[in-house]
Amino acid sequence: MAVCGVLELAARLSIPIHPKGWFVAGPSDDRYFVPAPNLTYTFGASTFVHGPRGTPQGAALPEGDGRIRIAFVGDSVCYGFYASGEENLTRRVEAGLGAERFEVLNFGVPGYNAHMVSATLREEALAFAPKAVVYVFHQNDLTNASHADAFRARPALFRERYDLPKSLLSRTLTRSRALTFVLDRALRRPGRRRPQPAGEGGRPRPSAYSPSGESLRRLLLEEGKHRSYFLEHLRAMRAACASRGVAFALLFVPQEETHYLDGAGAYRSALAELCRGAEVPLLDGQAAFASPVDVELYGDPSHPNARGHAALAEAALEWLRPRLERP
Repeated sequence: MAVCGVLELAARLSIPIHPKGWFVAGPSDDRYFVPAPNLTYTFGASTFVHGPRGTPQGAALPEGDGRIRIAFVGDSVCYGFYASGEENLTRRVEAGLGAERFEVLNFGVPGYNAHMVSATLREEALAFAPKAVVYVFHQNDLTNASHADAFRARPALFRERYDLPKSLLSRTLTRSRALTFVLDRALRRPGRRRPQPAGEGGRPRPSAYSPSGESLRRLLLEEGKHRSYFLEHLRAMRAACASRGVAFALLFVPQEETHYLDGAGAYRSALAELCRGAEVPLLDGQAAFASPVDVELYGDPSHPNARGHAALAEAALEWLRPRLERP
């Protein structure tokens, strides 16, 4: 046990927060990691290009090139796991609006929760002077939504991103940077099959909620700190945009389990209630996914694939077009 403790401490001191080097230390406790700048890498069949500031993706700078800007903020769904480049919803929105007049910026960061997304919007995205901001909301954004309070009270070495209910063993293994590093290297060894988008179908659809999926649902459906902090962040994002005359909306991206199993729409209804309370328009990605029902829309249980991103882009465009036509 003592040897394991020493190895873990050494790993935390010497290994970057993500072993692949995708992330580097962030500018504040609110964004304690950000995408590594000037980085191009491939994950599965997806290629990602980080700009000189890490976010947004691509080479955009705050001064711009004269085009009207729209910013998307969020986590790995917005970032584009299983749908990068031209397949990503942000690029599809740009193409739908017309790239000659509009520039759509992707500020998505894998692993961010609502607190960190809110900080990104205020500290980064608004500096690019967008005319509209779309928050790509994923159900795990509520995890550890009291992020600032929970993290600032801990030494940096022991900060963790999630606080879903887990067993002691599960929490210990999840938080082990040494184990993460070893598993990562094992997954990347030559000849091992890498994750691929599931655009052609073949994924079995869920028949019941998993324990983690049910935990994520309860964070919003039940009164508690996660829900209240999320509402607080939602209001803060809307207020920050309103102070600059920027339109703001939330695009709901359901987990695969929620999409296929929440027939009564309980989760969507609860989210709609929160959005009304925060005076934030809700763009319904779950409805966008409803047709056609026989098309595979997910690359894994959390991330939509290219077809899913196409449906999400249409939902965003439906809200954006009339607002961008106004003087």
